[in-house]
Amino acid sequence: MLAVREIRNEFSWSRSRDGSFQDCRRKYFYHYYGAWGGWAPDAPPDLRRLYILKQLASRQMWAGRTVHDAIEMALNAFADGRDLPIEPFIRDVVERMRGEWRGSNTGRYRDEPKTLALFEHEYAVDLPREAWQAMSRNVETCLRNFFRLPLLARIRVTSSEHWSIEHWSKVFDFEGTPMWIAPDFGFWTEEGRLALVDWKTGGKNGDGAAFQLGCYALYAAELLGVPPAKVDLLEVNLREPEVTEHRWDDERLEAIREQLRLSIRSMKAYLADPADNVARIEDFERTEELRICRWCNFRAVCRPEL
Repeated sequence: MLAVREIRNEFSWSRSRDGSFQDCRRKYFYHYYGAWGGWAPDAPPDLRRLYILKQLASRQMWAGRTVHDAIEMALNAFADGRDLPIEPFIRDVVERMRGEWRGSNTGRYRDEPKTLALFEHEYAVDLPREAWQAMSRNVETCLRNFFRLPLLARIRVTSSEHWSIEHWSKVFDFEGTPMWIAPDFGFWTEEGRLALVDWKTGGKNGDGAAFQLGCYALYAAELLGVPPAKVDLLEVNLREPEVTEHRWDDERLEAIREQLRLSIRSMKAYLADPADNVARIEDFERTEELRICRWCNFRAVCRPEL
């Protein structure tokens, strides 16, 4: 009988992990350490509870993920040489959303944690019907704008052999730390440049977007061996729609490396045993910014009075 390999909680870096750490140290602990193992059928109730809370997504996150998934489906269809009837495709996406919403609203995720779990349902946030309808319309708008993009026409005239949708690795080694980051899409242009695309469905993210795109430039350099001078970083705001092209250089790339080193050092400084990635809850303080707490997945266990 084959032995089951134990899944170890190993330290890694991602943009979302860094964001959680910056928001609140206690939230970071719950998400990356406290909920670990909660997927097991025999997990203790308190551990299972943390794992379920970890899976919660806000309606905005859900809408963004829906758009990203739909775009990936469309690009895969185009890569296979198939065309898509746009309006029926969008209607199908919205219909799937309705099914997911119903499952979340009935609490299906408590028994099946990998299904959609909305923050608004877990915490009984009283939202008018119009708020959900507005979110659905935003998804439709983003997808219609995607299909109308001149960038999409440019992508489709290049051979799909020069595209990356999901087969490029999403993890690479950064000075001994696994880094989880990859662009939403990439392709080689007719000019022989590497274009890396980031689909956006919300408002502008300022410095956060710049840091993320800088990480994509690092991804190109470290994993694909493409220097910044040959990379086009495309920030595509699908709500507007608007495509913003960014260029990077070696000096700015080194600034990204230094920012990553600082982030990794800061996270590891909180660990009781950095070598084995061991954390203790008492070492991770709670934020005093209650506006963060009100929309935190772990509010029920960390600050139930809110």
